[in-house]
Amino acid sequence: MKKLQLKVPASTANLGVGFDSIGMALDKYLEVEASVSVDQQWHFEHIGPHLTGLPEDETHYITQIAQQAANKFNQKVPPLRLKMYSDIPLARGLGSSASALVTGLFLANHFANLKLSKYELLQLATEIEGHPDNVAPTIYGGLVLGVYDPEENQTDVSYIDIPKVDVIATIPSYELSTEKARKVLPENLALKDAVKYSAISNTMISALIQHNYELAGKMMMKDGFHEPYRQYLIPDFEDIKTIALEHGAYATVISGAGPTVLTLIKKELSGKLVRTLQEKFKDCESELVTINRFGVKQTTINL
Repeated sequence: MKKLQLKVPASTANLGVGFDSIGMALDKYLEVEASVSVDQQWHFEHIGPHLTGLPEDETHYITQIAQQAANKFNQKVPPLRLKMYSDIPLARGLGSSASALVTGLFLANHFANLKLSKYELLQLATEIEGHPDNVAPTIYGGLVLGVYDPEENQTDVSYIDIPKVDVIATIPSYELSTEKARKVLPENLALKDAVKYSAISNTMISALIQHNYELAGKMMMKDGFHEPYRQYLIPDFEDIKTIALEHGAYATVISGAGPTVLTLIKKELSGKLVRTLQEKFKDCESELVTINRFGVKQTTINL
């Protein structure tokens, strides 16, 4: 018998003007230790406050994903015993659901012996999620751009160097579900607006590639796809952004669907800003987070 250990990173998505298409892996983790259950029942042991209240049997989301993946290839996942720890807060815009989804796929790949490559795991993850901006960086690490074509069921991704900046996450104490955040978005954009924001996004990506963070940050804060509609769901957003810019930040944007607010700033200026944000916003946890470079870490241990 073998035990599987997974360390699955968090992610920030919708980066700047990259709605449903640009994401970055972060060094916060869902850590899982899994082995085949001797009593043929699913068991979950949740450690830490971010997993409180989740199911401890086969109704768990991770179980459903693992079984869905195995069924797609006419295989079965044996019931597992899982010990899980997470420092990724739920429903905060840091990819907690994507990390769980990817965990389920990696469990199925190992215990159902699917022999899927990382690329195939990405395809499957995007098919389930509907877009690659969280799952791609979670699997691969780094800063990932991607597009999903549902008609062809095809995902294509590209990578650029991770920004040489410090990242500050300001995480509110309250949750904001992706479903609620989706409901405030418009159904359609006028052609002139779509052209405008696509041009801004293209310029942002080019500036990131050139490590021109002043221009990249300027473009990141001109999003028109989701931020203007969602910012009202995050009461402190405008104040956080104002203070961050006063401290020399390149950009302050919504992480994922929110309510976490992400700030990119010069490394020499980050310490003072994170302390100021922590002092000013007592109901939030402001912290420096590093960018994960390598994606999921998988280790197999012989029992």
